[in-house]
Amino acid sequence: MKYLFIIAFFFCIINLPAQNTEELLKGNVSYVSSQHVYVQFANTEGIHAGDTLYILQQDNYVPALVVKNLSTISSVCIPLTPTLLTVSTLIFAKKKNRNESIDVIAQNSKEAIAINDVSLKSTGIAPNNTGQKASMNGNLSVSSYTSAGTNYSTSQRFRYNLSLNLNHINDSKLSFESYISFTHKTGDSIRLQDALKIYNLSLRYDLSKTSSLTFGRKINSNMANVGAVDGLQYEQRFNNFTAGAIVGSRPDSVYGFSPTLLQYGAFISHNTQGTTGNMQTSLAFFNQMTKFQTGRRFVYFQHSNSLLKNLYFFCSFEVDLYNAKDSTNALDLTGTYLSLRYRPLKNLSLSLSYDARKNIYYYETYKSKRDSLLEKETRQGYRFQFTYRPFKKLSWGGTAGYRLQTPSSTASKNVYTYLSYSQIPFIDASATVFATINKSNNMDGTDYGITLSRDIIDGKVYADLEYRKENYNLSNYVTTSQKNLSLVSLIDNTVDLSLSWRISKKLILSAYFEGSVDADKNYMGRAFINISQRF
Repeated sequence: MKYLFIIAFFFCIINLPAQNTEELLKGNVSYVSSQHVYVQFANTEGIHAGDTLYILQQDNYVPALVVKNLSTISSVCIPLTPTLLTVSTLIFAKKKNRNESIDVIAQNSKEAIAINDVSLKSTGIAPNNTGQKASMNGNLSVSSYTSAGTNYSTSQRFRYNLSLNLNHINDSKLSFESYISFTHKTGDSIRLQDALKIYNLSLRYDLSKTSSLTFGRKINSNMANVGAVDGLQYEQRFNNFTAGAIVGSRPDSVYGFSPTLLQYGAFISHNTQGTTGNMQTSLAFFNQMTKFQTGRRFVYFQHSNSLLKNLYFFCSFEVDLYNAKDSTNALDLTGTYLSLRYRPLKNLSLSLSYDARKNIYYYETYKSKRDSLLEKETRQGYRFQFTYRPFKKLSWGGTAGYRLQTPSSTASKNVYTYLSYSQIPFIDASATVFATINKSNNMDGTDYGITLSRDIIDGKVYADLEYRKENYNLSNYVTTSQKNLSLVSLIDNTVDLSLSWRISKKLILSAYFEGSVDADKNYMGRAFINISQRF
């Protein structure tokens, strides 16, 4: 643990120059009180407590407000100037790409973080090659995970993450992207192929304003669900169309480099920009080989659409054209993903998805056995999600999932719901009660609990305290003695404490502590500490 504090001190004294990418979000003043100004946005994603909001005066963005608290569509702000702001005054927020460590996001997320889905966020956005101004952004983080308990020996793992994006290096046509992780366990020998994970490592050279050549490992946003490509990717844009070709290999089952898994393909994509969003459609052909023998040949189709107000749709399909078993042509739908998000009201958001994808890789997380099994049981199938805010401080949301039984998977059902109230009087905290029900062949049970969240020091230190009661029956569960039991009952009482300290504008220290006691009075404790420096 002492190494983490040495590294923390090092992070505190370094000052790396950077240039953050910023996107302007428009909002309007909805209410003005004697002390606060309320600003409403279509969505407050990317805005954080402590951020500055601006008004436009004589073509200049002038600081006017500081964000104190946030909801999904509005913010409570403190005025910076004596300038009188009236209802409907146009307000601007600078949404920054904060590059928070995926490791921290995955640790605090209730769901798995997929590499493919992170890439989907850039779907339909073409590289900006019209200029050659140099910029840099990235993130360097160090994590420590310690676990100990009854019948368990103490173990500790360290994880080092580096994300670095260099656009137009030295104002040239060359750009660089990377996301690299290195993990090791104290006391164990380090095997490089197991410890080192390269999720993105690529160089892009802009041949012209409309064409580029990329070398290395990268997921192409026009074919995100195909997965990463290790090799060459060429793209050529003309008007609203983009065409490209890919040749190289694909990662193996542990996301390592494997030159024997050759693949090549080509794609064409169409992108339309609208006032409310964009529409992107791409069609690709791929041939994948193992030791120079074709193992799979397929067509990939992808479409995203946000042109209609408050509506976003994404879909992808994979159709196999070749049967490797008998070396014959085929026509078989082997991969499907559909996602629809709709906001019928300002305070209501709905989403529906169907997932039957291949080539899904997840960032490593430090979740418990139960959480990891839950992710595996609930990823594929149908999923419905909603969030509803009937009042300013009250929100209700939930998820319902159903997976059909197939030759390779069992049927499963899961329901999760929560009710949250913010700014509780006298303690100025937020409270959330939640409950989960899961039912499948491998996992059957419930868990429920309550979470209290509060700013300890406004904009600087934030804390979460959670109590959770779990009652699960797990089949095919491996015990500490490595014996497979047909059925194991897990009844746990768990207390979690999360702390986040924004040491400076770009330096964040996060800590997560968990203690659980089962029905036999066995104790299990976990500690996760992460320090993250943006630049």
